[in-house]
Amino acid sequence: MRIVLWRFAAPVFIFPLLQFIPDVANAQNGATGNIANYSAFQGAYFGLELGAAFSDGTTDYPLVSGGTSNAPFDPGNGRSFGALAGYNWQRGDIIYGAEVRYSNLTDVLQKNPPALETREVLEFADIRGRVGYAKGDFLFYGALGWSWARFRVHPSLFFEGRESQTTLDGFNIGLGMEYNFSERWFVGADYTYRDISGRFDEASRDSDIDLSTITARVAYRF
Repeated sequence: MRIVLWRFAAPVFIFPLLQFIPDVANAQNGATGNIANYSAFQGAYFGLELGAAFSDGTTDYPLVSGGTSNAPFDPGNGRSFGALAGYNWQRGDIIYGAEVRYSNLTDVLQKNPPALETREVLEFADIRGRVGYAKGDFLFYGALGWSWARFRVHPSLFFEGRESQTTLDGFNIGLGMEYNFSERWFVGADYTYRDISGRFDEASRDSDIDLSTITARVAYRF
């Protein structure tokens, strides 16, 4: 009797159960996909960037012969090469993050022949917060923070102990986008504007400079 009942009960209970198992698996896979998408931009990252640098402003700088001079600063387009590191927190489609950057600058300088002095922005460092919106594998963000830059007047060998370098600092603001081309690697583009100023020891006024960079970046997310 039990055998007969089992033969009739098996199709009723087992077949729906077998059909239910794939449904559960598909639901779990869907949940996993949501989790992967949810955390696609979260975590620490480190990378490199390369791009162009533009600057203008006014500088009050020391002269090789003694004293100081105030003059416009309008160098040609230079290059920027540096490193970056940061961390992102992801909440749905919204990204919050903090980032630090350091870049060496080349050719952000101005010569005024026949004067001996060459004025040059040598490097900069940024610290900034970022807020962005994620769409698939793309991230679009805005950034706001503080910057420091080293400004030099040379040839410094002729200054004979007088200060020929100073630190400029001020706020930065930027926009950018990133694209995840794998689970760990991403590429991006960034524009940052910096309003920085500082004063040489002998100067009566600040050197006030605008420094902008447009960079391409590649980074690895841990």
